[in-house]
Amino acid sequence: MNFLSDSIQFFYNITVSLGIPNYGIAILFFTIVIKIILFPLTATQARSMKKMQEIQPKIKEMQEKYKKDPQKAQQKIMELYQQEKINPFGGCLPLLVQMPILIALFNSLRTFFDPVRHPEYVNLEHASFLWVPNLGSPDPWLLPILAGLFTFLQSRVSMGNSNDQTQKTMLYVMPLMMAWFARSFPAGLSLYWVMYSIMSALEQWFIRRTPSGVKKEEVA
Repeated sequence: MNFLSDSIQFFYNITVSLGIPNYGIAILFFTIVIKIILFPLTATQARSMKKMQEIQPKIKEMQEKYKKDPQKAQQKIMELYQQEKINPFGGCLPLLVQMPILIALFNSLRTFFDPVRHPEYVNLEHASFLWVPNLGSPDPWLLPILAGLFTFLQSRVSMGNSNDQTQKTMLYVMPLMMAWFARSFPAGLSLYWVMYSIMSALEQWFIRRTPSGVKKEEVA
């Protein structure tokens, strides 16, 4: 928690040096740096998901060919994953990395901007951002709506044209969940998530435009 508080203060000091002292801008800077650090992992995950979508016809063909032998079908599918260098569980990695950051930020921001418990170096005069009076308190409406909208955008870009019913369900469930949770988040955390989702959507859009390298071969 101290590391995150010190990091936010570090970026706040940068805003001071730029003549725009504001903790909201500091959180945006912090988010950009976190996203840059996590980009290699995000890129690997996105390419893996893209490959997974592209090999779905092969997987369905294998399942149909070996429908009387599910074990054989599973073996062939795993061989296809190895052949295409796909980790079927790779999509979980960014979320697993992101969750500790979100939890730590949630705990840190509630204290960081608290009128009584905040660290001595925090300047509460600059703890407001746009319509939010204090980034340590929840914004019950606008930021949650933005969090939901940009979570939807990020999920939609990531999903592409997939016909997977689970992904279609999560496309609508996750934004609603994030919007609901954001109503009780410190506004600074909701701001972090909105910026993170915007950058993630741009990353996914860029990565999906690059060739995945999936080989067009017939099912053996």
